[in-house]
Amino acid sequence: MVTEAMRAALEEIARQAPQELVGLVTDEWGEGYGRAARLGKTPTRPKTRIKNTGDDVYLLLRYVRTYLRVLWQGPQVQALRQVFLQNYCVDERARVQWREPDEAPYDLTARYSRRNDTRWKGFLAHVTETCDDDAVNIITNVTTTPATLYDIRALPTIHDRLAQRDLLPDEHLVDGGYTSIVQQDQSAREHGITLMGPVRKKRTRQSRQGNVFDRDAFTIDWDRQQVVCPQGKQSREWSTPLSIAPYTRVRFAKEDCGQCPVKSSCTRGDRRQLNFLPLQLYERQAAARAAQQTTPWKANYAMRAGIESTVNEFVNGHGMRQARYRSQTKTHVQHILTAIAVNIERVNAELTTPAAERRPRTPTALQNFLDWQRIPRPTAWRTAGKP
Repeated sequence: MVTEAMRAALEEIARQAPQELVGLVTDEWGEGYGRAARLGKTPTRPKTRIKNTGDDVYLLLRYVRTYLRVLWQGPQVQALRQVFLQNYCVDERARVQWREPDEAPYDLTARYSRRNDTRWKGFLAHVTETCDDDAVNIITNVTTTPATLYDIRALPTIHDRLAQRDLLPDEHLVDGGYTSIVQQDQSAREHGITLMGPVRKKRTRQSRQGNVFDRDAFTIDWDRQQVVCPQGKQSREWSTPLSIAPYTRVRFAKEDCGQCPVKSSCTRGDRRQLNFLPLQLYERQAAARAAQQTTPWKANYAMRAGIESTVNEFVNGHGMRQARYRSQTKTHVQHILTAIAVNIERVNAELTTPAAERRPRTPTALQNFLDWQRIPRPTAWRTAGKP
């Protein structure tokens, strides 16, 4: 960032007053700032680079402030000044020092979270991208939430933001953390979206063991609001408590269950209790569980695997798991800028012309100055930078 700010300021001066750079810009500056800067994951001698670049920036700022007052208020020069103040300090002996991070807690909004074997402190980034067959996959939304927020609770916000920009998909492929029958119904009603993801299988003791009665063994009479057990006994309570809404809770009488000859195959409590969705959602749930076992559903849902490569690109290519800012709001800005960078790279790769048709880039103002002064400049970013 500091190197790019330095290069941008030199470009600004070279456009307006290139003669003022004569004698100031050396061969070393030409090599370091003559081309856009990019550093690998493990740049050589990072502390030396930080120190030398800071000295160069401090020299340029003092020179412009003293001799080029007209250019002092230039946007790139002021940006360089701001970047310098944020990252460096000058001690009492006029030595430029890199600002080291203090040892105080960084962010009071960051939270500790754990997903299976993964543990981290910070936030969650929810990424949405297109997955059309014959088009570049473009990231359309990034939502940043606290690390402790369940994925499914972020989905309404994601859909609302997509709707605001008229980017809602007809079909939204999500993983199991974003999927529920209630959310599928809500997405269809509010946005006309088909939410496609694996519906969670039954997890009750009865559904896991084949020698007991699971929920499908009971007959539900929706009109009379009663449930009949495999032994012909009718339920006594039908309610929808706020704590489990929209699920309906049904309970059988203690005397019926206590005298039942197959009680051990039904419940370990004093009476059987069932929880199930309302009729419309109940039928949707049954249909979804049946559909996700079919080959066409699995083939269509396989496209969602592409988002895993996007996450890998974010993490390994752009360091997204290391927040550069404090607070959820500023971290969200980082996530957005990262998504923009990924989109630019993808579109650029799609539009790149064959090597035979490529034309050399037009030299920038600074590069023209370097050529005028016969100062060597790098032709590729990998050769730029000081040792």
